[in-house]
Amino acid sequence: MKTKIESNEDYHANKRYISSSGIKKIHRKSVYHYINDLPFTSSSMQLGTLIHTAVLEPEKLADEYYVMPKVDKRTKAGKEDYAMHVERAKDKIIIDDSMVEVKDKIVKNFLANEDAVKYTKGAIELSHYTELMDVPVKVRPDCYNKELGFISDPKTCQDNSPKAFKRDVFKYGYHLQAAFYSDALGVDPKNFIFIAIETNHPYSVQCYSLSDEMIEFGREDYQSALLKWKKYLDTNIVTAYDGYETNEKGIIIL
Repeated sequence: MKTKIESNEDYHANKRYISSSGIKKIHRKSVYHYINDLPFTSSSMQLGTLIHTAVLEPEKLADEYYVMPKVDKRTKAGKEDYAMHVERAKDKIIIDDSMVEVKDKIVKNFLANEDAVKYTKGAIELSHYTELMDVPVKVRPDCYNKELGFISDPKTCQDNSPKAFKRDVFKYGYHLQAAFYSDALGVDPKNFIFIAIETNHPYSVQCYSLSDEMIEFGREDYQSALLKWKKYLDTNIVTAYDGYETNEKGIIIL
């Protein structure tokens, strides 16, 4: 096991090791889709990143974000004012007052939740490099407390009720991530804590762990994906939708 303090960009740039996001892409789609994946962002992802910083590393907010005041870009003066603020922002992420308002309400509820605060006390975003099933893998947990033996991961969502968040777990492969991270770091997967944070009123914050059944589903899924990735590493053959039943002509049967 090798542990490094590095930027998120450097972590993702290291292609020798495969991460949880890569494993999830192979599980949901294929090795071909993972290799040809393109960067993607959205407003909801930007809000999620903002909340992530606000609850885990609030001291970085001023250095990483720039709040854009309201300007009327329909006027010449407004356009000039906007351009001036963009120049001031430089490499910072530009956000508006509405995002700041949401962030502030979420942080207030987060700090009032004793479990959420408790499970964000640890090493924040340290990169770990190791092997699973003879495959080089990497994990970068949001929060890892080695002494207390837990990993936590704040997740923003529209609805953090038990039924809704359980659907999100399967939809986004959170169970796969929990098993993958836990096995890589030698942590009991029951101590992988999700902090589900609603991004709309009333901005509820709720902590969850996974059942034995969901953990085993996640382990089976990540191991299946790792086998596909290992096959690619061993043969250099890129496969799409591998593992499905085919007819005598090699056509996938649905």
